[in-house]
Amino acid sequence: MKYRIKYEIKGSFLRVELTGDLPLEQFSKISGDMDSVIDANGIDKVLFDMRGFKQRFGVFNGLKRIENFDPIRKYIQFAILDTESNKENNDFFENASYNRGFKMLFFYDEVQALKWLQVANSDKPAKVFQKEF
Repeated sequence: MKYRIKYEIKGSFLRVELTGDLPLEQFSKISGDMDSVIDANGIDKVLFDMRGFKQRFGVFNGLKRIENFDPIRKYIQFAILDTESNKENNDFFENASYNRGFKMLFFYDEVQALKWLQVANSDKPAKVFQKEF
């Protein structure tokens, strides 16, 4: 199983693109890696593009993940870009996150996600790097 994470940092905005496949039991690797980048760069807005990632949490596993979110992440805006085929689970995940105080919304159009984050898409990133596992 292999996956790739690409990071683009523009000031306090982080764009993350996740592609590939990985057993969900190991998703904490991805989450921990992204948290490290957020903390090291003073990020407060994240666009997480997971359209190219094959795995998804079911409703109950997703709820378990939400309950383990670090409360400090309540101050960060997360726009998650996904495919329409995952909308039903994403709606539940979004509601559960919101009810716990997290600013996390799912989008199926990148322009709308960037608009919600109030981030211009034309700015070139200051840092770009990727990791493959």
